Amino acid sequence: MLLIPELDLIIGNGFSEGQERFGNLGLELQTYSQRVHSIIHKHLGVLPQPQIAIEFVKGLHGPDLYLATSCAQNCPGTSDGNLQAAASDNSSVAWKTLEKTYKGFICDLVRFFYSTTFAAQDLADSILADLFLPDRSGSSRIASYDGKSSLSTWLRVVVCNRAINAKRCSAVVKNTDIQADIPDGPALQNIELTVRAKRYGKALGDSLATACRGLTPRERLILLWRYEDGLQLGQIARLLGIHQSNVTRQLERMQHKLRDEVIAVLSRKHGLSSLAINECIQDIVENPCHGISILDFIKERSAGHSGGLPTAPNKSTLEPSSKAIQSSRPNF
Repeated sequence: MLLIPELDLIIGNGFSEGQERFGNLGLELQTYSQRVHSIIHKHLGVLPQPQIAIEFVKGLHGPDLYLATSCAQNCPGTSDGNLQAAASDNSSVAWKTLEKTYKGFICDLVRFFYSTTFAAQDLADSILADLFLPDRSGSSRIASYDGKSSLSTWLRVVVCNRAINAKRCSAVVKNTDIQADIPDGPALQNIELTVRAKRYGKALGDSLATACRGLTPRERLILLWRYEDGLQLGQIARLLGIHQSNVTRQLERMQHKLRDEVIAVLSRKHGLSSLAINECIQDIVENPCHGISILDFIKERSAGHSGGLPTAPNKSTLEPSSKAIQSSRPNF
């Protein structure tokens, strides 16, 4: 093992984040560290440069690797290979956690590949079992996950490969009823984004609605002027009779206010961990498949409640640029 203090700290942080997200799964830090070092040696060689090794480990998905490594140490092994007996073992908390966290995700992905429900359900049920069983080397198949991508991305590839294999088999037996419709690369990415949007949609919608209800009429009006009407900061300042720098500070304060309230609701009401919340926030910003619009929530609360503030100006007078309208959006 490489003796690099900074590397040990990064590995320890990944282990701690995994415990925070998935709970105590009976995995020791030493076992997790050994797994990370084996991945380093596989991809970088036995004695890589310290800084290269550090940057490599920083790029690993530590919490997902924690879950996968915990599952791998609870595989049936080489005893009797009895899946049913192993699955009923209450000590295999890791596998139950994996199933609870990703079974719905796998089922949703499979439905994109198959038009018939029975074929989709059959494939979804078999995938977790296949991950649990040992491969030719005697190790659980999930031990091949190395953390270089997220576990959801890795599972997407597994599902796609299984669907392709099932299609080949169905072609041999001439059973066209269960042939999979395999999408291309961009379509697969869109599938994952759609599944993520479905996973977080309800919680995000509720948290955003709650956060927007806490805005004052003035705050809602400023946000709509800026991000829906595309007004420049100077234009908003003239309408409110204040300095442009005050508008900037108010917008920053409102964005922090919305973000803090969204995080609070996701944690307090929906019970999400800090890592899951970070993924939610990232999803708001980056996922085009979300049907959630912050401006829609703001407009709902603003309808008929201008509170005596100036109404939206005539665009022919102020003429905000089309570029500003297209690029402006509340930051999270």
